[in-house]
Amino acid sequence: MESILKSTKLLSDERRGEFFAILSGLFFGLIGYFGIRILDENFSIANMLCWRFFLSACFIGCLLLPKRHLLKQHASEIKKTLLYGSLFYSIMSILYFMSSQYVGTGLAMVVFFTYPSMVLLLNWFLYGEPITKRYYFASAVILIGMVFLVDIEEFTFDILGILLGILSAIFYAFYIVFTKKNQSPPLVSTFLVSIGCSVFCGVIALLTHSFIIPNTVSLTVNLISMGVLCTALPILFLLQGLKYISSEKASILSVLEPVFVVIFGVILLDEQISTSHIIGVVIILMGALMTLFNHAPSAQNTR
Repeated sequence: MESILKSTKLLSDERRGEFFAILSGLFFGLIGYFGIRILDENFSIANMLCWRFFLSACFIGCLLLPKRHLLKQHASEIKKTLLYGSLFYSIMSILYFMSSQYVGTGLAMVVFFTYPSMVLLLNWFLYGEPITKRYYFASAVILIGMVFLVDIEEFTFDILGILLGILSAIFYAFYIVFTKKNQSPPLVSTFLVSIGCSVFCGVIALLTHSFIIPNTVSLTVNLISMGVLCTALPILFLLQGLKYISSEKASILSVLEPVFVVIFGVILLDEQISTSHIIGVVIILMGALMTLFNHAPSAQNTR
């Protein structure tokens, strides 16, 4: 992490924030690859997420150990950060995977990635932050691109699944908006969010009698990969990005995740990419570029 921070010193604050937001989407894009393999081994959603966030907390805890004084310095933020993690992030994760089981990963992904629009509306409603026309247009363009990523053959219209996806997007929007106001360093925030999510999901797994300990090498490797690559690092990068750019811009740039999902699907799962997928990727990239070239003066107010 330190080497990445040093490599971005030559960038302006806004470009640095954009870089970390995109990097967050890149690592989040691997979650489907590992999630499918874990759920295929009869792990419940709550149990998988419990271990995912527990291993994330272990990884971040090791990085935080030499800087443990940061926990004392930001003790006043600990309760709020744990609350955001257990209430918003963990519920968002559970709802998203539940939605995927009802309507498939493609449609669930499209519904979930309406959250940038919700972030825009929440910031306007709660804090009176103005919304530029370019953000409106970029959000609409990205949503159109997302539709092209849905496989028609796997399309399943299920009201409950769609509602779960919408709720998941709402909880994530609240997480991003409230986390933006958090003064804790990204390392501390990521550690506390991971702990809060792990405990919350662990309690649910215990109550549903689905808590089990990983008992195979492949399962353990997949869980560690999911905890570090798809949880600790992307959360850390997103929080780092939020230090420099607005929550609106960070949320819109993070929708590059579906693009990375498609790319990783081709590389890791030997999936075939269709013409509609290519069109969707191009449209999403266009929407992201619109956001990158929007130099709203909000970046200076994000520290």
